[in-house]
Amino acid sequence: MRELKKSFWDFVTANIMIVFAVPLMIISESIQARYLGPGNYGKVALFLSAIVLLYTFGVSWLGLSIKRFGKEEFIKEDHLRKTTANFFIVSLFSFFVVSVLFYTYRKPILTFLEIDKVNLFWLILIGAFISLMKFFVLEVLQVIRLIKLYTFLFKLASKIFIVLGMLFFVFSILEISVIYVIYILLISDILVIIIGISFIKTRYIYPFQFDKALLTKMIIFSLPLMFNSWSGYVINWVDMYVIKYYMTLEDVGIYQAAYKILNALKSFLGMGLIAITIPIIMVFKTKGEIDKIKNSYIKRLIPQISFSAMILVSLIIIFSDQMFYIIYGEEFNSSILIFKILMASVSFSIIGSGLAAIYISFDLTKIILYIGILSGIFNIIADIFLVRYIGIEGAAIASFLVFSIGSIIRLLYLNRYFSIKRKLALLFPLITVLILIINILEISFIIKLFSSFSLLITVLLFARRFNLFNKKDIRLIQNIDMPPIVRRVFTKLILILSRDI
Repeated sequence: MRELKKSFWDFVTANIMIVFAVPLMIISESIQARYLGPGNYGKVALFLSAIVLLYTFGVSWLGLSIKRFGKEEFIKEDHLRKTTANFFIVSLFSFFVVSVLFYTYRKPILTFLEIDKVNLFWLILIGAFISLMKFFVLEVLQVIRLIKLYTFLFKLASKIFIVLGMLFFVFSILEISVIYVIYILLISDILVIIIGISFIKTRYIYPFQFDKALLTKMIIFSLPLMFNSWSGYVINWVDMYVIKYYMTLEDVGIYQAAYKILNALKSFLGMGLIAITIPIIMVFKTKGEIDKIKNSYIKRLIPQISFSAMILVSLIIIFSDQMFYIIYGEEFNSSILIFKILMASVSFSIIGSGLAAIYISFDLTKIILYIGILSGIFNIIADIFLVRYIGIEGAAIASFLVFSIGSIIRLLYLNRYFSIKRKLALLFPLITVLILIINILEISFIIKLFSSFSLLITVLLFARRFNLFNKKDIRLIQNIDMPPIVRRVFTKLILILSRDI
């Protein structure tokens, strides 16, 4: 089982860049927030959302087509000229149509975004085109097997460039403003494109070879993903738009500060988990070892992942007051409650990340699409109602519900698919919600700390009582290639958490 034995190193490779990228991202956001203030920080977020809007509705739906057809062409013919040509035909046409629509309604859109200069529409357009080119270059790097370079550029390089750019403001080389921050973000993407394309051999993509049959296949393959991309945009950005409609730019900035840190932590926790589990599940499925997927993975590993996430997320919630003060300062104190609510959803969403490998391996992506569409619709309705009557915290509650309910549905669907009745994994996120409630009450920090840790210790004893971990789990650790010291640490933890020591 080669994929299983090397899965630890896959996990390390997938996460090592994120480990470095997360603090760089936090430093970048801290500089922006402290120097711009909540209002202008919110304006940057709205400007970027317009770029992402054009990109998402224009070309992002073609995402997997380069991997799907480009990889096949590269293996057979040692180039991807047909895929490249067809990709740009479709993407540029789609981008043109969306840009025309955007241009037609540019004045009300820019007014809503509080962008007073109409000519900045062209900067939004340029930003969306840069996103298209960056996306293409990174996808090609994956196809031609330059995975390390792809990982570096995608995870780390852009963060380095942005932080270096932000230092211009710190050392007073530039006077900080919204437009200069936007320039730095766009220039960082341009640098990623230049570096990436310099490693792609010209013969891989040129001369272009148009292929009508392949073009049709790419469109048919990608069309269902269009709706998934749109629903993803809604889930990620509708909160901000509704807050802007009912409230102010300052409130947008307050909310965005919490959401940025949430996304950084979610990417760190979720992406590596997906990377390590996909090859394992693929091996089990290929060998017809469905019982291992049911009994070892869904019944045992998913609850263990959920338990571990509960511990980590709870600790972050408990100490988030101090963390936010260090990162953003007093001006963003209102972000703390929002962050705590959003962070509690990670205990649920980490279950969804753990199950993603099964959905992909068993071709159940349509279910993910349906959940995504329904989540987007629910998010809009919940935001409109909750923000209107509760305020900015209502947007956080809406996102918490969307992220949590979506993961619950994924688990329940797979339980039904594999005829499993065990739902232990859902217990631990509920404990995180209790920790959240304790830590948003108007009581002293010492009481919060004592109550939270008492609850966590109680759950730990419960987990040992019901055999959440046992010595059999050590066998899986023995089959994974990792440094001996790391294996000893994992083994010791399993023994401590096991009831029978």
